[in-house]
Amino acid sequence: MKTRVTTAIIFGLIMGIFIIPGYFSVHFTLPLLIIIGVLASGEFSNALRKIDLNFNRINLMLYNLAFLPSFFYILLSGNKVYSPQLVRSLAIGVSSEILLDIDGILLGKLLIIYTVVILTLSLYSLFKPLFLQGANGLRQGVLNIAAGLYVSLPLFAGFLLLYALPIGWYLFVLAITTPWVCDTAALYCGMLWGKKKLAPLISPNKTLVGFYGGIVGTIIMYILLLVFLVPNLLGIEYNLATLIFVTVIAVIIAILTQIGDLLASAIKRICGIKDFSNLMPGHGGIMDRFDSTYFTFISILTIALLVYFF
Repeated sequence: MKTRVTTAIIFGLIMGIFIIPGYFSVHFTLPLLIIIGVLASGEFSNALRKIDLNFNRINLMLYNLAFLPSFFYILLSGNKVYSPQLVRSLAIGVSSEILLDIDGILLGKLLIIYTVVILTLSLYSLFKPLFLQGANGLRQGVLNIAAGLYVSLPLFAGFLLLYALPIGWYLFVLAITTPWVCDTAALYCGMLWGKKKLAPLISPNKTLVGFYGGIVGTIIMYILLLVFLVPNLLGIEYNLATLIFVTVIAVIIAILTQIGDLLASAIKRICGIKDFSNLMPGHGGIMDRFDSTYFTFISILTIALLVYFF
């Protein structure tokens, strides 16, 4: 336990190095996505080799970093990137309408660029084994694409949070911290009261009480943020309808967070490993730390876009 706590503190400090400066410019937070993409490609390819699935690490890395062409487009095209600090000052001092100032055209261009990159990588990943092995290479080709998208899609969602939404950095931080709170609440509720297993064939230590505890912990976190932080941070007032909406969102995200953890556990169980690596003693590798975050990136981005456009 001492090792886990020490590692968690060090990990939190490292995360702060990337996240806190992002308040002044989201460019400071982007390297975090790059590091996750690079390290995850190695961990995932090593894990899959345990079951004789030979995935090229470089190919997985290209998938994971498929958001970079979109980033370079933003830099070269001169599109405006709001800093979280500026968004806050404008929302409080001028008008909260800045929070809804999403550039739909830019968003569409970023999606097109990413899609082109992914389609190119997927065609290569599919047809290379077909040419080398004939029809027998179809399974490898399909699995290549699935493995590539597993981390690539969430990282692109994280990128869009940072660069396509005015309050995206705040949502990015929320996506990072939600799994920490949810997992911690699930862990302690499960240890104290958990008896009935949630999914014993996938993760024997997870319990139903822990699952519900993670949901309750996330709800409490989101309500506290809404009541005590959001009004002062962004000048947004809340009412009963907002409170109910945030509670529903918290439940959805908490469920998806734990589903992401279960999916990663299933992959590790198939590969016959406990952790994806020993990068962080007591906590595993980079994929172990961000397996739930992959789902929160996508779910929070999806919800935010639905609110923006509908």
